[in-house]
Amino acid sequence: MKISLNIFTNCTSYAPSTDIIENTYSSFVDVFGGNYETIIFIDSHPNMNVCEKYKNNIINKFPKSKVVRTNSLSDGYIKAVKQSDSDYMFMLEHDWQFNKPLIKHSLEEICEIMQKNNIYHLRFNKRQNIKAGWDTQFTPTDVNGFKCCISNNMSNNPHIIDRKKYINEMIKYLKILPGSKGIEEELNKTEKYFSYIYGPENYPATVTHLDGRRDDKVRRVKKGRR
Repeated sequence: MKISLNIFTNCTSYAPSTDIIENTYSSFVDVFGGNYETIIFIDSHPNMNVCEKYKNNIINKFPKSKVVRTNSLSDGYIKAVKQSDSDYMFMLEHDWQFNKPLIKHSLEEICEIMQKNNIYHLRFNKRQNIKAGWDTQFTPTDVNGFKCCISNNMSNNPHIIDRKKYINEMIKYLKILPGSKGIEEELNKTEKYFSYIYGPENYPATVTHLDGRRDDKVRRVKKGRR
């Protein structure tokens, strides 16, 4: 089974600094390890004038990773699915922190569970596992001992996908749109698909959103890494 990591970033106000994406990658490696093919997709918006420098800085910081320039998050996401030969793909935007003590399974174990049980989308939740927000349909479940929850919300928050399911069926619903649009909203519109959420009902948040667009949070991450 081949598993790859795809990181999606863009040229927000902190670019061309790589502090945020480095922090996110380090957090991922701390939980899951670093032995995965990694591709980084860079949306040149909104600050297109710094994109080339940001790209070069990323190449220097991640010399073993492939770097691809895109026009939006959905453009990168679609490229990632189409260009990959992985069985499972971890889809990760650039500004997240994993809560290591709460993630009890390796990435290989999670993908094996997904494969055996036809789970095509599994995400890590930024809030407690309860019915809230876009999770309007929410069902706690047990998949052969793997406690999780099922939601109708196909969130872009850190998640793993079954690439074959996406390339054969689901990718046709995705649209290349500006900014962060074109993925979760389009899949939710179909009312055909469901996401599994890591952890049982009421489980604490397994990820924290740093929000790389906000300068105050960027400064806190920089301070924490010194």
